Amino acid sequence: MTSHPRVLALIGSAVTIAVVVVVVLLDHHDSHGSNSAQPAVPVPQPTTSAAPGSSQFGLPSVDMFGNRLETPPNPAGVVVPQAPALPDLRTRPDYLSSSPVGVRWESGWGGAALGFSSSDGPARILDGVASGYADTPQGAGLAAYDALGRALAASDGVWQRVVAQRYVGAGPALVQRLVQSRANTSHVAKYIVVPDGFRVLAGYRPDFAVVQIAVRATAGWAYSTWPMAWVDGDWKVRVPNDPADLWDSTHLDSLTGFGAWK
Repeated sequence: MTSHPRVLALIGSAVTIAVVVVVVLLDHHDSHGSNSAQPAVPVPQPTTSAAPGSSQFGLPSVDMFGNRLETPPNPAGVVVPQAPALPDLRTRPDYLSSSPVGVRWESGWGGAALGFSSSDGPARILDGVASGYADTPQGAGLAAYDALGRALAASDGVWQRVVAQRYVGAGPALVQRLVQSRANTSHVAKYIVVPDGFRVLAGYRPDFAVVQIAVRATAGWAYSTWPMAWVDGDWKVRVPNDPADLWDSTHLDSLTGFGAWK
């Protein structure tokens, strides 16, 4: 199989043939794919926050690049107690790429890396959907990658709720692409790894952020760009007219200008 020109950078672009399969499925979906309406699957929800090492958590694991993943009591994850970052990150020159405070990555469905912080969210998980992100660049970045990871990795009934609640303008084209990827790509969740870099583009406003997320590629890195809108008190993915634009990627030789949120 040859690589496809659209590289799904957010799940480890071109690292293995399996990733290329994901790209092809997302960019050339079968019009006869399964219906996106799936029966809701009850998901036990964390009612309290907890720290790794407590009785709630299992032994840590790693993603495919060796990044540590905490093992929560259920794949929806466990939130971190929230406290605004102090001092105010806006006084820093690297504000748009600075890491949130207290970042930890948890192993979700199938080993997908789900990001949590103590400063920028998420503050809640309900029916498998994370919400309650801070109205900051860091909140927008965490919300973007979480929306991707849950949409691709969460169980039937959960991922549809994620698309309905965490994406704005998500029509049948986006849903069908996700259906085909999930149905035809085995172990897609393991390619949802801890990203190597985050940044929000200049021009950030409290109601709109453009997030770029970088992961390892065959040579160097690649990043994809995710527009995020502040809607109904939270960050949501603003789906473009062509959903494929979310997975267009750009090659990088270095991570200059990106922040490591690990």
